[in-house]
Amino acid sequence: MRFSTSINFLFSEHPFLQRFGAAKAAGFEGVEIQLLESSAEEAAAAAREAEIEVALLNASMGDFLMGGPGLSGVPGREAEFAEAIAAAVASARTMGARHVHVGPSRTPDDETKEQCLASLVSNLEVAVDIAEAAEVTLLLEPMNRIDAPTALIQDVDEAAAFLRQYFNDRIGLQFDIYHAAQNGDDPAALFEMHTDLIRHVQFSDSPGRGAPGAGAIDFDRVFGAIRDSDYTGWVGAEYLPGKPTLETLDWLSRYA
Repeated sequence: MRFSTSINFLFSEHPFLQRFGAAKAAGFEGVEIQLLESSAEEAAAAAREAEIEVALLNASMGDFLMGGPGLSGVPGREAEFAEAIAAAVASARTMGARHVHVGPSRTPDDETKEQCLASLVSNLEVAVDIAEAAEVTLLLEPMNRIDAPTALIQDVDEAAAFLRQYFNDRIGLQFDIYHAAQNGDDPAALFEMHTDLIRHVQFSDSPGRGAPGAGAIDFDRVFGAIRDSDYTGWVGAEYLPGKPTLETLDWLSRYA
């Protein structure tokens, strides 16, 4: 397996541009960026200097992380979403990242889920044209019903059905082991069921969103399913270390 790491969640004890080198020194071959804390040009230079690949960049989620509805499936925010995708795709190109996560959204109180899904389809039709022109692949990630009970896409099966209906082979599934486990699902079984759609994997333990071993997920089984499959993409550490990152990496030598 190829392990990447979030440099927003992990290595935050270092200034942002130093996290690329810290991740490489710790044994990672790729980084993913949930929030770009520098210019894309500065990040690209830091990645080149560290000889590490930028695997993934998140598009702006608008106000989602502050409890708001976000952008991707929210009627009336189409222009903001298109702008966010265009900016993320341009930054991804600069950094050599092949994947952009479109970001989740919530169903506002004054909208129905059906209206928001229609908005998501319309938005993604625009977004996928922008991404494909730049040779970047968009990713859709389902949330979970515990942490985000009003999220528009709440589980892996729903996300997979949505992609197969509207965007098969044009948008990939971002599979987060933590979100699957939070829903009470079997992450290994879900991974095996939807491997054909999965273009990026992320993980943290559940409950608590800590490093592997801090919760109840059987990572031997889940990582075994990934290793035994045809999946060749990144497996991204996206957990809350709770202490200096290097003190949480026992799992890396075990599974790498």
